[in-house]
Amino acid sequence: EIDFKFDDENVALIDNIEITANENTKSTVIIKYTSNQENESYHNGIIKAKAEKNSELNIVVVNLMNTKSNNFLAIENDFEENAKINYTIVDFGGKHSITNYYSNLQGDNCDNQLNTIYLGKENQVFDLNYIGELRGKKSNIDIEVQGTLKDTSKKHFKGTIDFKKGAKKSKGNENEYCMLLSNKAKSIALPMLLCTEEDVEGNHSTASGKVDMKQLFYLMTRGLSYKEAVKLIVKANFQKIIDRINDEELKNVILKEIDKKLD
Repeated sequence: EIDFKFDDENVALIDNIEITANENTKSTVIIKYTSNQENESYHNGIIKAKAEKNSELNIVVVNLMNTKSNNFLAIENDFEENAKINYTIVDFGGKHSITNYYSNLQGDNCDNQLNTIYLGKENQVFDLNYIGELRGKKSNIDIEVQGTLKDTSKKHFKGTIDFKKGAKKSKGNENEYCMLLSNKAKSIALPMLLCTEEDVEGNHSTASGKVDMKQLFYLMTRGLSYKEAVKLIVKANFQKIIDRINDEELKNVILKEIDKKLD
């Protein structure tokens, strides 16, 4: 576990993290960024991950920086034969939080799971650019993004799945959903499928909408306030992705952060 905390003496961080999963191994890496509520912090990070043959690498990235800070993160992944890399990204912090994610699925039978949740308030801006290039036979990528925006926060999502020559019988799926808690919040999404190979399967979907009024009415008739009901609905949308984190203490921190951001 790697924990970066921005305090009074550390308001800027530039980090370059390289992770290699050796053949026939399984490992988990947790990277967390936090800051106090006063400082205007700056983070510029790079994560390079490589999964060798028959390995599985689980990476959790949690951004809990304050809304005065800027967060820039670049992620690059390489896959060998039968390799797996699973990402769980919790993107809550930063006035501007920009993530560029690239996967090179060059090995046969390799697999990439990318699951992200984001939660914006005030004038936060989230910019997510996810690219997966499939080159190996029977390779697979699944991108799942769930988000919530309140106040005047914004999100830009660009998801590209690109089937290159040699990726026969490969599959790619991407799904992005944004819940809008304010008429002034904005959600922009651009999912894309590219293909230069035959016998592949690709799917994409994106949607945004307000809180389900039937769910809200049901919960409020059971004694919950409007705010409590909204929190419960947001947590329910996020829960499947949060449950992928095998650290109970960290999951509780994330749930408390959701409560705090929705107050």
